[in-house]
Amino acid sequence: MCFNLPSLCTIYKTRHKISLLAIPSSNYSFTAKMTNLTEHSLPETYTGLQFHSASSPPTLVSLKTPIPTAGTVVVKPLYSIIVQYANQIFTNGNPRGYKYPLPIVPGGSCIARVAAAPPDATSLNPGQLVFVELTVRSREDPSIKVLRSFSEGPTGATKKLMGEWRNGSWATFMNAPLESVHALDEGVLVEKLGYKLEEFGSLSQLVVPYGGLADVDLKPGETVLIAPATGSFSSAAVHVALAMGARVIAMGRNETALADLKKLAEPGRVETVKISGDVEEDLNALSKFQPIDVYFDISPRPASTSSHIRASIFSLRAGGRMSLMGGIPGDIGLPYWHISLNSITIKGTFMNTSQQAKDLIKILERGVLKIGTRAGMKVAGKFKLDDWEEAINSAAAKGGPGKSVYFTPNEE
Repeated sequence: MCFNLPSLCTIYKTRHKISLLAIPSSNYSFTAKMTNLTEHSLPETYTGLQFHSASSPPTLVSLKTPIPTAGTVVVKPLYSIIVQYANQIFTNGNPRGYKYPLPIVPGGSCIARVAAAPPDATSLNPGQLVFVELTVRSREDPSIKVLRSFSEGPTGATKKLMGEWRNGSWATFMNAPLESVHALDEGVLVEKLGYKLEEFGSLSQLVVPYGGLADVDLKPGETVLIAPATGSFSSAAVHVALAMGARVIAMGRNETALADLKKLAEPGRVETVKISGDVEEDLNALSKFQPIDVYFDISPRPASTSSHIRASIFSLRAGGRMSLMGGIPGDIGLPYWHISLNSITIKGTFMNTSQQAKDLIKILERGVLKIGTRAGMKVAGKFKLDDWEEAINSAAAKGGPGKSVYFTPNEE
């Protein structure tokens, strides 16, 4: 019977008999793929900036264009984020030690247009403007996450997930999980609010701290201490917290950067404190702004012994909440008895959920969250894929808090 044949059989009925037409499965697969690509007006191949090693130059290669199967969107990146530290991950021997499969086309977040929507998409359509997230989550267990084309994670499950989504947005096309692709209302954001498409790239920095602040249920009128507050993601947290209606106490060592943060809102909405290196001195400075409801921490790797952590915990009111989102790889000392006695809640958050990304976009579309030049943010560079070396070096030199550097694989 047809079921036992290694080829696909099509049954044709005639008046007197049933005849079998055998079609080789390999040809059928190729024909089906070409039909799908043609159906969605997709080219057979696309161009990606592929790295075979962090110690050798990348090359522009032709790759097979993905098909928008169920749950998978194909997009055309317009502005692909180049993080400031890309030169420490994909070049110069990867001094940060990030683990990722090779070969790889990097690029996590981007602003893009939908090239082809999957059959199960209920709202996305070709041509629609979207924000594509860095985070990829397991559909079976959303707690399993990877940073697409950056880090494959520590487990077999995360490595398996990364393997499927290794190639990112430093390319002319990219596939993405449906739940990581978020529509941007051009009619509101561009036509009414007057934003440029390139300004939306800052969403990649803003969405991360929103995840932590939302997880500790920051409320309008509350006071949130953001310490430190002068890095790329921590300064983004100041913008987000203000949009959520909170008063912000921004803490850091860079006094110029702190002064710039204070200008983001009317007097009294943002207060600043310099990290002194002494717990008692920091605590005394923070006491002027108590009660403090939330302490948001997204400290970098070297900050495990910084004075601000202990001082910030002691500055929280009874029943206060602490959000941990930073990248400290080791342990930190916690005042156990003080936390217990004062019923302080500590909540760890890695990145954000898909729904939180959609919620942040709503805040932007309502005009409450300000981004781009009106919020002191700027585009520091735009580069074609061919100019990869200049682009990565420019991101290292000119990127950072409130500054975006992009690859522009496609025209707007």
